[in-house]
Amino acid sequence: MKIKYTNFTEGVHDFDFQEPVEKFNLGKEFFGNLNLNCKMDKSLHQIVLNCNSEVKAHFTCDRCSEDFDTVINTQYLMTYMFSRELRETDELNLRYITLDTDTLDLDEDAKEFILISKPMKIVCKDDCKGLCPKCGKNLNIEKCNCSIEIINDVWAPLEKLRNKLNN
Repeated sequence: MKIKYTNFTEGVHDFDFQEPVEKFNLGKEFFGNLNLNCKMDKSLHQIVLNCNSEVKAHFTCDRCSEDFDTVINTQYLMTYMFSRELRETDELNLRYITLDTDTLDLDEDAKEFILISKPMKIVCKDDCKGLCPKCGKNLNIEKCNCSIEIINDVWAPLEKLRNKLNN
């Protein structure tokens, strides 16, 4: 996914890309195509890209262990500043490009923003009930008759002390 920005005048321009996810080496859980829509705002000293990406993923729920498919959407803003020499930056949304560069390669940025948009806690739905800790039944599908006693371990040392004092 490349934009040869020298072919465009100053102002706002729209771009739509669609590439197979295998091209980006995102991981086995992603499938189908990566769809990327960008608005390029080109000016004399910089280019600002406002991008939206969409990719399908197949995950296993961390709560109930069921497999499910979902769509990961990302929205990000990238600024490309023109510079006489190539400079490094720690800024996530800023890149420096030399004056003789005529093309923007969007592949790495799209990949990076998709990977940081992958949820840390993967759940099939927000109200997933998970598995019963005793019998292992999926509580989204059926209820179980297990009695689960919730013990707060924070109070365990005091409970031991109370038992010693009572004896």
